[in-house]
Amino acid sequence: MRRTLLLAVAIIVAAALSSTGAAADATYHSARILLLPDAGRQGGTGFVENAHANGPNVYAHEQYQLRHAAPGTSFQVALHVYVGDPACDSGAIDLPTAVLRTNAAGNAAGSAVFTPADAAGLPTGVPHGIVWTMTGESGVGYTSGCETVVLD
Repeated sequence: MRRTLLLAVAIIVAAALSSTGAAADATYHSARILLLPDAGRQGGTGFVENAHANGPNVYAHEQYQLRHAAPGTSFQVALHVYVGDPACDSGAIDLPTAVLRTNAAGNAAGSAVFTPADAAGLPTGVPHGIVWTMTGESGVGYTSGCETVVLD
C-alpha cells in the first residue's frame, strides 16, 4: 500500500512538472506599470496591468486600478503611443481606452481589450514608447513613466 501511494505521488509530481501552459507573447511579457499622481497633486496611486496574449481574438488586455484618488471622480484612461520612439520624445498617438469612476474611498477599476485589428497599423519588431495617463475632471491626475513595448 505504501509503495502504491509513493508511486501515485511520484506520478502526480512528474505530471505537474512536465505540464505546459498557454503560450503568451514571446516578445513583450506582461507588466504592471505604476501610475503616480502628477506634481502638485496629493493622494492615491494607480497601475496598469498590461498583458499581451497575441491570440487570434485578444491581442492585449489591460487592467486599470486607482487607489485613494479623489472620491466620486471620473478618470479617462489613455495610451500615448510613440511609434518607433522608445524614449517617448515626440509625436504621440493618443488612444483613449476606458473611463473609471472612483467610489467613496477613491478606488476604481476597469479594463480594455485590444484585438489584432486594433494594432494592425503599428510596426512589429520595433520598440515603441508608451505612456499611460488617467485624466480627471480637473486635468491629468496620474501618469506612468515611458515604457518600451515591442509588438510581434
